[in-house]
Amino acid sequence: MSQLPKTTTEINPPLLNQNGITIKLIQSPYEGMMVSYIRYKVFIEEQAIDVDEEFDGTDVDAHIFLMFKDQQPIGTCRYRIVNDEIIPGRIAILKAYRGSGYGTIMMTWFHTYLDRLHPQLIMRIHAQVYLRQFYARLGYIPIGETFIEAGIIHQEMVRKKS
Repeated sequence: MSQLPKTTTEINPPLLNQNGITIKLIQSPYEGMMVSYIRYKVFIEEQAIDVDEEFDGTDVDAHIFLMFKDQQPIGTCRYRIVNDEIIPGRIAILKAYRGSGYGTIMMTWFHTYLDRLHPQLIMRIHAQVYLRQFYARLGYIPIGETFIEAGIIHQEMVRKKS
């Protein structure tokens, strides 16, 4: 008789696990609470986005990931598929961990993962304007004019496939 998994990690193994960085698809209410905490800190407290706009019900259609540094949750991202396009969103790294490359690690992994899973689909993102250069370094190109979303200036960007 096989033994049942004893931990969340055994039930939901990490999709990335190297050098103290772990990224996993959320599957439990506890993991969902950690994601909500990160998004609350980044988007609601820091950026003053309305709570109803941040938690707008679209998570039910999303695949949501949680990033850990030495078992401490530090970041999150999600994607939805809309009109045959991948729509990344709710990309957040806690303030104490920004500027140390964790956002680049998370997004590089995210792109590799999605390119394998959905090689035929393009990625379209609404990037906050101050992050345009960050996304440009990851292969995104700006499309059209800037616009206001959640009270913040954004730029639509599409990722070029290499």
